[in-house]
Amino acid sequence: MDNLPRVEIPKDKEKIKQLIAALEQQLQKDTNEKDKEIHRKALEDLKASLNKKTTCKNFCSYRVVI
Repeated sequence: MDNLPRVEIPKDKEKIKQLIAALEQQLQKDTNEKDKEIHRKALEDLKASLNKKTTCKNFCSYRVVI
């Protein structure tokens, strides 16, 4: 099991889309590999939650305060 932070996935689709956009921009600026790994995983989880239409209580695997 990895020890990456967890992202709290909002229930609001628009908020999820905003977080996805912010993380995509942040990944372009990240220089630290650990930060990139955290942001990539958070982005992956947010996109998956948007596609699966799951709620936070069913799908949170990372928690990152943005």
